[in-house]
Amino acid sequence: MSSSVFDPAAACSTFIALADQPSAPASGVASRTLLHAPGGKCMVFSFDAGQELSEHTNPNHPILCGLTGSVTVTAGAKTHQLNSGDTLHLPPKLPHAVQAPAAASFLLQLLAPKISS
Repeated sequence: MSSSVFDPAAACSTFIALADQPSAPASGVASRTLLHAPGGKCMVFSFDAGQELSEHTNPNHPILCGLTGSVTVTAGAKTHQLNSGDTLHLPPKLPHAVQAPAAASFLLQLLAPKISS
Protein backbone atom coordinates (compact mmCIF):
# COMPACT_ATOMS: atom_id res chain seq x y z
CA MET A 1 0.00 0.00 0.00
CA SER A 2 1.41 3.37 -0.97
CA SER A 3 1.61 6.17 1.54
CA SER A 4 -0.28 9.43 1.15
CA VAL A 5 1.49 12.64 0.21
CA PHE A 6 -0.44 14.48 2.93
CA ASP A 7 -0.33 13.18 6.49
CA PRO A 8 -3.71 13.88 8.17
CA ALA A 9 -2.07 13.42 11.58
CA ALA A 10 0.65 16.00 10.91
CA ALA A 11 0.72 19.07 13.11
CA CYS A 12 1.60 21.32 10.17
CA SER A 13 0.22 22.05 6.72
CA THR A 14 1.52 20.37 3.57
CA PHE A 15 1.68 21.94 0.11
CA ILE A 16 1.75 20.01 -3.15
CA ALA A 17 1.71 21.30 -6.73
CA LEU A 18 -0.87 19.33 -8.73
CA ALA A 19 1.07 20.11 -11.90
CA ASP A 20 3.94 18.02 -10.48
CA GLN A 21 1.80 14.90 -10.12
CA PRO A 22 2.15 11.93 -12.47
CA SER A 23 1.66 12.71 -16.13
CA ALA A 24 -0.11 10.27 -18.43
CA PRO A 25 1.63 6.89 -18.37
CA ALA A 26 3.10 5.39 -21.55
CA SER A 27 0.11 3.05 -21.55
CA GLY A 28 -2.74 2.52 -19.14
CA VAL A 29 -3.98 4.46 -16.15
CA ALA A 30 -1.93 5.70 -13.19
CA SER A 31 -3.18 6.96 -9.84
CA ARG A 32 -1.57 8.51 -6.79
CA THR A 33 -3.18 8.94 -3.40
CA LEU A 34 -2.57 12.42 -2.00
CA LEU A 35 -4.61 12.03 1.18
CA HIS A 36 -6.40 9.17 2.89
CA ALA A 37 -8.07 10.33 6.07
CA PRO A 38 -11.23 9.53 8.04
CA GLY A 39 -14.13 10.78 5.96
CA GLY A 40 -12.29 11.19 2.70
CA LYS A 41 -9.66 10.40 0.15
CA CYS A 42 -7.98 12.52 -2.53
CA MET A 43 -6.23 11.05 -5.58
CA VAL A 44 -4.81 12.10 -8.95
CA PHE A 45 -5.67 9.89 -11.94
CA SER A 46 -3.68 10.09 -15.19
CA PHE A 47 -4.76 8.37 -18.42
CA ASP A 48 -2.93 7.53 -21.62
CA ALA A 49 -4.90 8.17 -24.82
CA GLY A 50 -7.68 5.63 -25.36
CA GLN A 51 -7.70 4.33 -21.78
CA GLU A 52 -10.73 3.96 -19.53
CA LEU A 53 -12.05 2.94 -16.14
CA SER A 54 -14.88 0.49 -16.63
CA GLU A 55 -18.25 1.06 -14.99
CA HIS A 56 -18.12 0.92 -11.19
CA THR A 57 -19.77 2.43 -8.13
CA ASN A 58 -18.49 4.08 -4.97
CA PRO A 59 -20.28 4.44 -1.61
CA ASN A 60 -18.82 7.96 -1.22
CA HIS A 61 -19.46 11.29 -2.96
CA PRO A 62 -17.01 11.34 -5.91
CA ILE A 63 -15.95 14.84 -6.98
CA LEU A 64 -13.84 14.98 -10.15
CA CYS A 65 -11.83 18.09 -11.03
CA GLY A 66 -10.27 18.19 -14.51
CA LEU A 67 -6.54 18.96 -14.50
CA THR A 68 -5.31 18.31 -18.05
CA GLY A 69 -6.95 17.19 -21.26
CA SER A 70 -10.52 15.95 -21.33
CA VAL A 71 -12.33 12.80 -20.19
CA THR A 72 -15.83 11.53 -20.85
CA VAL A 73 -17.71 10.45 -17.74
CA THR A 74 -20.78 8.28 -18.23
CA ALA A 75 -22.86 8.46 -15.05
CA GLY A 76 -26.14 6.60 -15.05
CA ALA A 77 -27.97 7.67 -18.23
CA LYS A 78 -25.97 10.93 -18.62
CA THR A 79 -22.67 11.64 -20.34
CA HIS A 80 -20.45 14.52 -19.20
CA GLN A 81 -17.34 15.98 -20.82
CA LEU A 82 -14.89 16.89 -18.02
CA ASN A 83 -12.31 19.40 -19.27
CA SER A 84 -9.38 21.05 -17.53
CA GLY A 85 -10.84 23.35 -14.86
CA ASP A 86 -14.26 21.61 -14.74
CA THR A 87 -15.74 19.95 -11.65
CA LEU A 88 -18.27 17.11 -11.56
CA HIS A 89 -20.05 15.72 -8.48
CA LEU A 90 -21.65 12.27 -8.58
CA PRO A 91 -24.02 10.96 -5.93
CA PRO A 92 -22.92 7.92 -3.93
CA LYS A 93 -23.50 4.51 -5.52
CA LEU A 94 -24.25 5.90 -9.02
CA PRO A 95 -22.71 3.58 -11.64
CA HIS A 96 -20.14 5.51 -13.68
CA ALA A 97 -17.26 5.00 -16.13
CA VAL A 98 -14.45 7.23 -17.42
CA GLN A 99 -12.96 7.29 -20.94
CA ALA A 100 -9.96 9.34 -22.10
CA PRO A 101 -9.80 9.81 -25.90
CA ALA A 102 -6.44 11.62 -25.42
CA ALA A 103 -4.00 11.87 -22.52
CA ALA A 104 -5.75 13.46 -19.52
CA SER A 105 -5.71 13.75 -15.75
CA PHE A 106 -8.13 14.69 -12.99
CA LEU A 107 -8.23 15.11 -9.23
CA LEU A 108 -10.66 12.72 -7.53
CA GLN A 109 -12.01 13.54 -4.09
CA LEU A 110 -14.08 10.90 -2.30
CA LEU A 111 -16.11 12.34 0.57
CA ALA A 112 -17.91 10.06 3.01
CA PRO A 113 -21.71 10.46 2.92
CA LYS A 114 -21.75 11.13 6.67
CA ILE A 115 -18.88 11.65 9.03
CA SER A 116 -19.49 10.64 12.62
CA SER A 117 -18.46 13.20 15.19
